[in-house]
Amino acid sequence: MFIIILLVFIGLCIYHACEKELPADYHRNWRLEQEDANKVRFGEMSKSEFIRNMNNGKYR
Repeated sequence: MFIIILLVFIGLCIYHACEKELPADYHRNWRLEQEDANKVRFGEMSKSEFIRNMNNGKYR
């Protein structure tokens, strides 16, 4: 039982070590997301660039 718990713990540590780290100002930044959505609406940014930003975690 101890070995299973240890393997799960090691797996979680590896998972968190490999996770992308976001800059602090991007954390739950709904204003930045809204600003970029307006740029898409007015043609200053492409929709694919906006989607790429969302997939990369810019607005999380």
